[in-house]
Amino acid sequence: MKIVFVEPGASLRPVGGTRIVYEHANRLAERGHDVTVVLPASAAIDARLRKRLRLWLRWRRWKADGRWRPTWARISPKVKVLWAPDLSARHVPAGDVVVATVWNAVEGVDRLPPSHGVKAFFAQHWDFGFERNAEGVERAWAPAMAKIVIARSIRAKAAERGVDAALVPNGLELATFGLDTPLDQRDPFRVALIHQRASYKGFDDALAALAIAHAAEPRLTVEMYGPAAPDDLPAYVTYHVAPTDADLRALYNRASVFVSASHNEGWGLPPCEAALCGAALAITDNLGHREFAFDGRTALLSQPHDPPALAANLLALIADAELRARLNAGARAELAQYDWNRSSALMEEALTRIVAAG
Repeated sequence: MKIVFVEPGASLRPVGGTRIVYEHANRLAERGHDVTVVLPASAAIDARLRKRLRLWLRWRRWKADGRWRPTWARISPKVKVLWAPDLSARHVPAGDVVVATVWNAVEGVDRLPPSHGVKAFFAQHWDFGFERNAEGVERAWAPAMAKIVIARSIRAKAAERGVDAALVPNGLELATFGLDTPLDQRDPFRVALIHQRASYKGFDDALAALAIAHAAEPRLTVEMYGPAAPDDLPAYVTYHVAPTDADLRALYNRASVFVSASHNEGWGLPPCEAALCGAALAITDNLGHREFAFDGRTALLSQPHDPPALAANLLALIADAELRARLNAGARAELAQYDWNRSSALMEEALTRIVAAG
């Protein structure tokens, strides 16, 4: 097949969902398919003249300096990556199937002529209620284009809206992230978490939970990572800027507990990576986390927007080495099924059915 993935723009920093798209592109190309990933200067449709001019100038400037290139991701030389001014038909190549990878790329893909190929939406989040553009999210699920989702919970939500979506669970980097430091040799008070700026990631809730836990257990220390450190972090937090996968593996192998206060996830890759490296999980009960997090079996779960409950779970894990070991063993057993070979084969099957259905 000729497969075209359409992103909503260029990701200058690591983004979990975009990393998933590139890995699918890599593996589909290795399976013999002709794969292109399109990165537009903007996915906006019907922008005003001034905005179109500003985006065109960005496209020219970034094309010249190359900053659009996703240097943080592994991309097979068999995959073509295009830096496009917009999502018009002259800038998006035709394919057997053209796949929008985020809700705000759906409208641009939907407007492509039928000759461009069958259209599909690869939905990696359930964005209803978490994006400012509620009408845009509604429109993304309205067109009569095929849907592919990554999580059972998202598929169930789609079914409630009358949408029958194909399920292609994520693959995990099982070789990249693994257990190096035995759990009983770790500092029980060392905690890890990711700093993400989007409000629905619940970072302020995580800070509040950490403050509660630290007040109860002053030996608690935190290793945090992300694109850039926020202001006024407490003294017990060490921040790592843009760590590599090798850095992350070492960080996770130092931690006894990984914390996430996210309000919404499509999946939740960082908790999976941390668990594969031996950290017990104190995370929130959201749609994406439910793919692998089962309270009392693979993680301790608390409701989003509830820092005291998250802090209580964190303190329970700090205090109980047997609980940490039992939950982590359960998590690693659960995550072992998410192999990239399986995920890639399911994506290939889904796209093949979509193309056949026309």
